Amino acid sequence: MADRMNDLLPFVIIGLVSGSVYGLAATGLVLTYKTSGIFNLAHGAVATTAAYTFYFLRVQHGLPWGLAALLSVGVVGPALGLLLELMARRLAEVRVVYKIVATIGIILAVQGFFTARYGAQSQTFPTFLPTGSAFTLSGTVVTWDQIIITAIALIATAGLYLFFRFARLGLAMRGVVDDPELLDSAGTNPVAVRRWSWVIGSTFACLAGVLLAPSLSLDALLLTLLVVQAFGAAALGYFSSLPLTYAGGLVVGVLASILTKYGAVTHPNALLTGLPPSTPFLVLFAVLLLTPRRRLVDRRLSARLLVTDTWRAPARIQVSGAVVLAALAVAVPFLVGSSRIPTYTDALLKVILFLSLGLLVRTSGQVSLAHAAFAAIGAASMGHFTTGLGLPWLVALLLAGLVAIPVGAVIAIPAIRLSGVFLALATFGFGIALEQMGYPLKILFGSSTSGVRVPRPGLSAFESDRGYYYLVLIFVALVAALVVGVHRSRLGRLLRGLSDSPTALATHGASVNTTRVLVFCLSAFVAAIYGGLYGGSVSAVTGSSFSSFSSLVILAVLVISLGGEPWYAFLAAAGMVLPSAYITNENTTNWLNFLFGVSAIAVSLSGGPPRNVALRRLADRLGGRPAEAATVTAAPAGEPGATPAAGTDAPAAGVPAVDVPAVDALPLDAAAAAEVAAISIERPAAVAAAPDSGIEVEKVSVRFGGNLAVDSFSLIAPQGRVTGLIGPNGAGKTTTFNACSGLVRPSSGRVRLHGSDVSRLPPSARARGGLGRTFQRMELFDSMSVRENIVLGREASMAGVRPWRHLAGTRAQRRVVAEAVERAAATCGITDLLDRPVGILSTGERRLVELARCLAGPFDMLLLDEPSSGLNRLETARFGEVLAEVIRQGDVGVLLIEHDMALVMEVCHYIYVLDFGVPIFEGTPAEVAASDAVRAAYLGSEAATADASDASDASDTPETPGGSDQTGETGPADPAAPSRQTVSQEVGS
Repeated sequence: MADRMNDLLPFVIIGLVSGSVYGLAATGLVLTYKTSGIFNLAHGAVATTAAYTFYFLRVQHGLPWGLAALLSVGVVGPALGLLLELMARRLAEVRVVYKIVATIGIILAVQGFFTARYGAQSQTFPTFLPTGSAFTLSGTVVTWDQIIITAIALIATAGLYLFFRFARLGLAMRGVVDDPELLDSAGTNPVAVRRWSWVIGSTFACLAGVLLAPSLSLDALLLTLLVVQAFGAAALGYFSSLPLTYAGGLVVGVLASILTKYGAVTHPNALLTGLPPSTPFLVLFAVLLLTPRRRLVDRRLSARLLVTDTWRAPARIQVSGAVVLAALAVAVPFLVGSSRIPTYTDALLKVILFLSLGLLVRTSGQVSLAHAAFAAIGAASMGHFTTGLGLPWLVALLLAGLVAIPVGAVIAIPAIRLSGVFLALATFGFGIALEQMGYPLKILFGSSTSGVRVPRPGLSAFESDRGYYYLVLIFVALVAALVVGVHRSRLGRLLRGLSDSPTALATHGASVNTTRVLVFCLSAFVAAIYGGLYGGSVSAVTGSSFSSFSSLVILAVLVISLGGEPWYAFLAAAGMVLPSAYITNENTTNWLNFLFGVSAIAVSLSGGPPRNVALRRLADRLGGRPAEAATVTAAPAGEPGATPAAGTDAPAAGVPAVDVPAVDALPLDAAAAAEVAAISIERPAAVAAAPDSGIEVEKVSVRFGGNLAVDSFSLIAPQGRVTGLIGPNGAGKTTTFNACSGLVRPSSGRVRLHGSDVSRLPPSARARGGLGRTFQRMELFDSMSVRENIVLGREASMAGVRPWRHLAGTRAQRRVVAEAVERAAATCGITDLLDRPVGILSTGERRLVELARCLAGPFDMLLLDEPSSGLNRLETARFGEVLAEVIRQGDVGVLLIEHDMALVMEVCHYIYVLDFGVPIFEGTPAEVAASDAVRAAYLGSEAATADASDASDASDTPETPGGSDQTGETGPADPAAPSRQTVSQEVGS
């Protein structure tokens, strides 16, 4: 045993040294993520910049190593930190995919620039620390440089921890994570605090780069990805704890170092050889899969309603463009000469790859950084099926695509649990681990440098380069038709719904997990088809053709490309492949990566590709499309855009906010006032409900950490009547709704739907059982038209959990959907809006669209969360009429959260009142209006409240800052919510 420990000791010491540097880099990464919400995938690129700066100053210009290190760390680090903070501020309000792509753009720009400047060959990095023996431990020599590196990393990390705990600025950094608005009101500028965190984090990355570089050759790609191993350390620290993050770095370093012993030449095994460099990514992947989901929530610092572009060229223009493009593609072999045909074949192949990734990124909003792995599996499988097993070429190609499907399903596992940057990290870790451990295996490419031979079809027509070009062109046409067909099918609507609002999709009955698995499997299949075809174009394939780094490149190029499906794929492929055919410089690829990186940064900072309004108007005119007032769509909070949607008060990005009077306070003209006066909302007659119908909440409590948001609350909302749930902001109303619909799990108590206990069922299962809902912050499918939104209200439950039902509907189902859409639109009075984009509608119209989507579904119990929020008096009156009509038309029950007391008193048959999560009163509208307890709740009278209910003392939940309704997040108070005084007056009127 002692001998075995002595054998491992050298590897442990080396692992502690490298692990200390990983921990140092990871603590800087976690610090910036905690304070800004931006996970800097380019943290390794920052370290690479410092290492090259040190090389430039020390080796090329002969500066003393101390001065070179000081400039590389103490100057470059803060300078890069300031630039990154500016970027982070601009990225705070864009889609998660753009946050990811912006940091990937930095990686591409840094790697491309330094490789072009210093060459692809590794440079020897000078050793600048003393390397003599310090002491011997059990026969293992410990050198001075190892001691110094470990000490620097440990002291820096410990100093940051103490600074974070006790220094005023450190405490402010902790405060900016929890509540930046509160910090700002206390006199500390959150922007300045985040700026300091970026400076410290970037300086730590630079220090890590300079400390690691001597043990490596100077290689831009190697350095960038090596420091990325800090991601594993950050994962072990749950992306939040600095001490755990540093300890995670030690674990990763020691584990990887020990595994090198078993992957050495004396133990030749391809799997073991690739295990040490894959260790951080295996750790990352495992932690992301096993960590409780509540710890892996993307930090979002913006809650602004912005817009996204939804313009599509008219059908006439698209068809004409397709004809022209097809004719040009057919003529290419006769125009470019035989020597360049392989290049154009490669460009066509890349179209398939971009269409595959576009299904994930552009259609469904999922981010994958392992797409090259799917292509590699397809290429290797194609070679084994044809050369090894002798299968017919077309059969082998289809089987190669099918082999990738289970791999896509495996990749979808983290997609089920994760989203945003964590999904990107998980897929990136998977891709690198497969490259390091899987590619050398015989089942894929093997260890031979010759790779796997992939033949072309046996037919003589396809043996030549020209013939194979036309074969690939046929597959491009088929895949493009498939992607366009998917986009317009039920599956396409589900995928776009998944991108816009997975919450709304789930609460309408579709299993979003099934949808995610389907899109990953379909994308993997198409990518594997690309891999198989690519193998035939080059005759033999190796793992180097499918590096994990190429996954970053294709994602960046995809995002910066213009156009909808399938046009973006052709533009991306042309931009990525064709320049190399005409610019024959050895650094063309590197400078292209640099250009792609800079473009990705620019596009991400602006929230999306640029828009040419004049060109769009010309296309609309030529296509016969009538001019629209706007071609943008309102997007959920934090989405990209330039202007607010119609009917909202959100300012455009970069435009200072101005004080706008509440909608309800705006004066009505004489006609509108007369219309309001003419509208009379009569409380609909209650329908006799069947026993156990509707929804029942039995002593439900919901706790968020130490906060009790809802305390032993019970209610019954039967079918055939409108049941109200009222209370001040922070009372726990929306949390109750979330518990009913399955978005949060109660700490105790039960929820019954039509007599069945649904407490443990997911939202989609409850929706299929008849429970529909709307949201206080509208959850519309913003990339779609009004008609498509309402269609999904019915189709989502039809799709359910069965994969084949996600693909397409039957003729009978399409007829049911069409009838449901027309009926719901007519009920809500929005038939004339069906073909308009959701984003150009007013707030009142958008509320009606959300209600119509609910009415189209198979729901007999509706949860309506503040449906009149943001509406003026005329719109509120119309909404009340619609609600009364819904009850009159069928056996439907409504549970209503509403701040407009006039509306509540007119439409509700029975009302429950909550205050600070505690039920304080229930009764008819007349009884509620006369209740002293209700008046006290809205006026804030403690004595009266205590007389009404002593149970409020049992709640330890304060009203959350900013008017949160105890959903676990804080946000700005609802502008439509009246004050306690105003509501009290209305209740008493």
